Amino acid sequence: MKNITSKTFGNLLKVALISSSIMATVAKAETVYVDGKAVSPQIINAELSRIAKSSPMAAQQMGNPQFKNQILQSIGLQQAILMEGNKTGLDKSPVYQQKLQEIKPMIYAQILQEKTAASSITDSQVLAKYNQMKKNAATQKQYEVSHILVKDLATAQDILAQLKKGANFADLAKKYSIDPGSKNNGGDLGWSDGSNYVPQFSGAIYKLQKGQYTTTPVKTQFGYHIIKLNDVKVGTNPVPPFDKVKDQIKQQLQSEVTRGFFDNLKAKYNIQVK
Repeated sequence: MKNITSKTFGNLLKVALISSSIMATVAKAETVYVDGKAVSPQIINAELSRIAKSSPMAAQQMGNPQFKNQILQSIGLQQAILMEGNKTGLDKSPVYQQKLQEIKPMIYAQILQEKTAASSITDSQVLAKYNQMKKNAATQKQYEVSHILVKDLATAQDILAQLKKGANFADLAKKYSIDPGSKNNGGDLGWSDGSNYVPQFSGAIYKLQKGQYTTTPVKTQFGYHIIKLNDVKVGTNPVPPFDKVKDQIKQQLQSEVTRGFFDNLKAKYNIQVK
């Protein structure tokens, strides 16, 4: 839910507008000549469009004559390489055939992905996804958490002993914690739904009641944590209006369709690693 904001939508819209302006530029692309022969406008337009779509920064630079000239020079060089390779018979050589076999799966994957992503996502599907997001946001718990991170178990157990005697959690965090991001704030990590933490850490949070801390050190790849749940709130993460996020939701659904296609492909061909 955090990732879907009006700002994100605005950025997506900006890229879309830039891409639209590039298409207009592409239509007026200069002609490239290789060995006195004009390169097909379709080839030039396709390459300019591909670059514009793949990089917003490049899309913005397309109006720069010097930058665009470099791209056109690159297109010309690509065609020269093709001509030289064909002239010397590289397309019939064993080396070329081997290289072609190596990259063929990547080419197939790209084509299959584009074909799958092109499958239509209906407006009703997008709206249903949005309504589900709103429903989830209304029941989503947020946790305000503090922790003390140390390198070894003995230190963590010593801190727990001090807490049991009434020591202040924040003071101990400032003294012992090796987490530079929260140490000076008394171990405070702020609010989160828990999904941004490693599983061991999140699992410990979900078991705590407000005001409680873990009575057994929680081990992760970072060290040993003593975790305190300061507060809990529900349904306070607003979802932007539908018209602000519908395009992003559609992209998400298309990604899910593509991911599902490849997952099914793994199952269809019984991919195993033994």
